Amino acid sequence: MLQRIQTIYLVAAFICTGLLFYFPFWSSEKNTGLVSFGAGTHLILFVLTSLLGTIQFISIFLFRKRKIQITFCWIGLLMAMSYISLVLILYIQENQGITNFLAGIHLGAIFPILIILFKYLAIRNISKDENLIRSMNRLR
Repeated sequence: MLQRIQTIYLVAAFICTGLLFYFPFWSSEKNTGLVSFGAGTHLILFVLTSLLGTIQFISIFLFRKRKIQITFCWIGLLMAMSYISLVLILYIQENQGITNFLAGIHLGAIFPILIILFKYLAIRNISKDENLIRSMNRLR
């Protein structure tokens, strides 16, 4: 299990998901005080990140069922993309527009992108393993 490179990618994506709880995606000072968007500050983002972490944890241990593991990886990849979209939607609702968005981006904005990258690499390597095993079955 741990000797496969896709497991390393899945563990790295799982660690990035855990870090989403501690680092905000975006923050700004308004007249009312500090406003930040991240998994630790909004309930919707917290639930989405928790589900993403659960799916990633389960996908690590599905190494014997590669097709199901690929499905879980695709679900996790789509959830990471939806996390980014949801943060943008929450920002637009909070600030009535998209002005000055890049000024408040923090370290937490990198983690969803890394999750997407690691998930893609894991899917690619799991598919390579599946093709290798299929070709070995043909030779028997």
